[in-house]
Amino acid sequence: MTYAVVSVHSPRAEHREAVIDSMKRYSKVARGQPGFVWTGIVDDDASGRLVGIAVWESASAAQAASGPLMAEVGDDPFTTWDEQPIDGLRGSVL
Repeated sequence: MTYAVVSVHSPRAEHREAVIDSMKRYSKVARGQPGFVWTGIVDDDASGRLVGIAVWESASAAQAASGPLMAEVGDDPFTTWDEQPIDGLRGSVL
């Protein structure tokens, strides 16, 4: 069963491109990690929220990738860029 890591961002208008850039950098690093399956960004038409989705072969693969991923985006100033805290979801893909 695959495992998904989902991050929902509510970017401030003036920081929208910075959030997208960060999400793209995350995706680029994810693609090079063992157990990676798929990643993408959804731009919600109705709300303007950005939804990052990364799918992994397993929860352990996602966990193992967290170090390199956070090394890439962990210091990004999301508390400044986003209007609300990031809504993070993690779990098995049914």
